This record gives sequence, C-alpha cells and structure tokens, in this order.
Amino acid sequence: MKKAILFLVVLSGLALLEPRSRAQIMQLVGPIGGREHSAERALKRIADELQRTAAETGIYPQPGDFDRWLLQSHGSAEDPWGSRYYLELFADSFVVGSPGPDTRRQTTDDLRLSQRRSASTSAMRLPTTPVATQPGHTPPAPPSSGVKSTAIERARRAREH
Repeated sequence: MKKAILFLVVLSGLALLEPRSRAQIMQLVGPIGGREHSAERALKRIADELQRTAAETGIYPQPGDFDRWLLQSHGSAEDPWGSRYYLELFADSFVVGSPGPDTRRQTTDDLRLSQRRSASTSAMRLPTTPVATQPGHTPPAPPSSGVKSTAIERARRAREH
C-alpha cells in the first residue's frame, strides 16, 4: 500500500511539471489559496509575459490571437472557472482579464489587470483605439497603469474579512 501511495505522489509530481497537465490538474483539484487568488497570479504572469514578448518582438499579440498565444506560452487559455482569459489593447496600455466566477465578461466580479505598454513598443504596429473583442462590445477604458482594478481589490478585501 505504501508503494502505491508513493507511486501516485511521484506520478502527480511529474504530471505537474508539464504545463498542459498542470493546468488540467489545477482545475480539477483546485488551486491553493482559492480560485480568485489563482486567477490573480495567472493574470500577473500573463501580463509579465506579454511585456517580455513585446520587448523581444516589438509587438503585442492581438486579441484574436490571444488564445493561441496563451496556449503556446502557458499551456492553457482558461481561468480557474473554465472561461477564457481575454486581452484588451489600447494605444498606451493593455488589460488582461478573467470573467470571474459568473463566467460572464463585463460584470462586477471580473478580475482585470491593467499595465502600461513599454515606450519602445507603444508606437509599433499598435491600434490607436480600443480593440473590441466581441461583436458589438467596446471595452471600457483601462484603469490607470499599474493599478489593479476595483474588482480585484474588492475580491481581496472580501477574502480578508
């Protein structure tokens, strides 16, 4: 029996090393610290990777290519609730977001992270107006650079109480 348990622990550890299986396992088991915390960490990692990609290539992935870019760079394009992360591009900033627990975009429980584009990429092949990511939908202006949206702060305060 001990050998079987040890085998399962080792197998689980190895599965967590591969990004695609890690994403699936984390969705099944549930991330440590709760789904909101997991989504917030993922948004930060995604935003950091977007900045690195832009620094290396001079461009940001376009919203229509965002799912493919996420699959290649992170192994999954889904948040802890099974919805797709999204990207909104603006002339001087970008927003990465998760629809949150209700799985609908543009509601009060959305988790959004806004960052300024780096100066070296803000003039290179970038739209000058917000890019609508759904037909008939124009995303709101992003919160000020480097400031997490109210939804993220509200979720954090709710967890602390």
